[in-house]
Amino acid sequence: MWTCPNCNRIFKKAKQPHSCKKVSVESHFENKEKARELFDFLHRRIEEKIGKCKIVSLPCCVHLFGTYDFIAILPKKNGVEIRFALDRKLDTPRLKVSVPMSSKVFKNCFDIENKQEIDGEFIGWLKESYHLKD
Repeated sequence: MWTCPNCNRIFKKAKQPHSCKKVSVESHFENKEKARELFDFLHRRIEEKIGKCKIVSLPCCVHLFGTYDFIAILPKKNGVEIRFALDRKLDTPRLKVSVPMSSKVFKNCFDIENKQEIDGEFIGWLKESYHLKD
């Protein structure tokens, strides 16, 4: 693991290319109250059911780090888009899209519009992602 001395982000590889630009978490949720409510609920559930995580706000979205960057949250007007990696493509009608990142890892994307969608099944998938080893 390598920590950038400028922005303190953690990466798997030394000197991994990235942007050190920082943006506030609050700026992602301006005029997106529902998205903020869902984000806060999701963050609490992850810390209660899975483990501690650090919030990192990037220009594109908000990331949560456990032992590595395991989830990206993109605030929308009426909810959030959530992206996380697993060692398989999920087979569920809830899935928006699954994109292969390598021969062994898939990025699974979901649109979440209410707290009920952040249920036990969803938290289980996030737990897998939180503990995913490459």
